[in-house]
Amino acid sequence: MSGLAACGGSSPTPTAPTTTTPPAAVPPVPTGAAPVTQIPGCAGAGTTLFDALPVALADFLAFRPLGFLSPPIHMFPAKHSAFGMSMPGTVAPKVPIRAPGRVWVKEIWEATFSTGGANYQVYVYPCNDVRVYFGHLATLSEKLLTEMQKVPASCNSFADGTALVTTCRHLDMAVPLESNEAMGTGPDTAGVDFGLVDFRRSPAAFIRLEHYDHFYPYWASPLDYFTADVRTQLAARTGSVFGSPLRTASPIGGSHAQDVAGTAQGNWFPPGVYHANTTDLGPMLGLASDYVDPSQPIMAIGSSIRGMAMGLYSFSVESQGLTNRAFRAVTADGNTYCFDRFRSGQSVGGLPLRQPAGVLLMSMPGDSTLRVELAPGSSCASASRAFTVGASTFER
Repeated sequence: MSGLAACGGSSPTPTAPTTTTPPAAVPPVPTGAAPVTQIPGCAGAGTTLFDALPVALADFLAFRPLGFLSPPIHMFPAKHSAFGMSMPGTVAPKVPIRAPGRVWVKEIWEATFSTGGANYQVYVYPCNDVRVYFGHLATLSEKLLTEMQKVPASCNSFADGTALVTTCRHLDMAVPLESNEAMGTGPDTAGVDFGLVDFRRSPAAFIRLEHYDHFYPYWASPLDYFTADVRTQLAARTGSVFGSPLRTASPIGGSHAQDVAGTAQGNWFPPGVYHANTTDLGPMLGLASDYVDPSQPIMAIGSSIRGMAMGLYSFSVESQGLTNRAFRAVTADGNTYCFDRFRSGQSVGGLPLRQPAGVLLMSMPGDSTLRVELAPGSSCASASRAFTVGASTFER
């Protein structure tokens, strides 16, 4: 099992069917997320909603903060956390997954993959403006399985870049669960995803919100929603999915929103192909940071840069000049920036790094446009910084 598999990312994460019509600038709550009568309203903006760990301390190695990168699924910093449950080369045992507090199960999705395997996603609401997601469950509790089978399924299939995914969604349920009540067992691979969307929050500061789906700007770290004692226990395990090192940078729960306006840092799309209108994120480009150590730059390269293999790339940041600058230092200033001396091995967070056969050129023709090309050369000092017709263009 690879390091990525050990991070709970070996199976595609099913997503809702997309639409070719972008949502409004501030995405509304979709119809499928409308409140159910039995689910109470949220009291103000308070974030203390949970009082129990979904996975017992003895059953997981680490809690992964937001911001994990893993092409082709997580081309952008991951919007959800996860419980890391096994090391590379080991198989994670199935353990109980329990409700983190008093919640209502509103949706259950069954996912099967053309490459083999299946799993469940369970969506619960502690109140009607907060949507919580548990992914990579291998089984459901008898109670949830019985209730799910009472609700007709709506199924669709789509390609996510690695497999054909068939998702059957059972919606508009309202099954109450007490805190610590069993939901099922997991993981199906090596970890259990745990994510949270809070529609009471202001949307995250992505450059163009209309390029994302309805939920994307409202994801938050589940770490912030526990009582103080449980949060302390979880924070003490938050970091690399392999258990060490821990994340010490603030916020401990990480961040999925890393766009910096007017700079190269953040999420980039091929022209006209956005998160809002495709399920295949493979062609995207993420210029972000390691999920454990934000000081380490990470390039998530997909399928759009000629000559570069899909994967993660990193380098040692220079504080001046036009070589190996931090992404936030690359601006629409008329210069061509160059990256070389790419690191080998793993990132601080244990993610495998690749090395290209050449140097990488980068420039910003405008504040929302980026040009990138792999150029021949062993170093930026000797390489030509002239773009060719083979350069790739991205936009916000």
